[in-house]
Amino acid sequence: MTRPAILVTLPFPDRRLNPNNSKGKHWASTVALRKSARAGAALLTRAAAAGQGFEPGAELALVITFVQPDRRARDRDNLLAACKPMLDGVADALGVNDSQFEPVTIRREYGKKPGAVRIEIGRAKKSPLTGFLDNQTWKLASCG
Repeated sequence: MTRPAILVTLPFPDRRLNPNNSKGKHWASTVALRKSARAGAALLTRAAAAGQGFEPGAELALVITFVQPDRRARDRDNLLAACKPMLDGVADALGVNDSQFEPVTIRREYGKKPGAVRIEIGRAKKSPLTGFLDNQTWKLASCG
């Protein structure tokens, strides 16, 4: 994805959304926070995506760059999990299902407080092997 169709900058996820911080806590303790993150991401995405349209069912490539507010060690999988409500808000704003986000690339940068999450959204490019590998897998599986 050379040039994103849409670039959305969201706030860095609240630490309370990190899965490691929710151990032993009731799921309802973060409901308001998750709803707020989802609504905020939807609002910012609608503003950035004005006039853009995506065909239903089309795959959308995402490049998610976490601009960390400090040099603290953070796992990429936890950063992504903390952003789940935001990604749902992005999908809501685009009128797509978040299962259409394919491929998803995760990057990290070190910045200044308060940090940010930059999401580049573009149309996914079809691989020349799309379909071919599926057919080959079927042939190999049916040989034995």
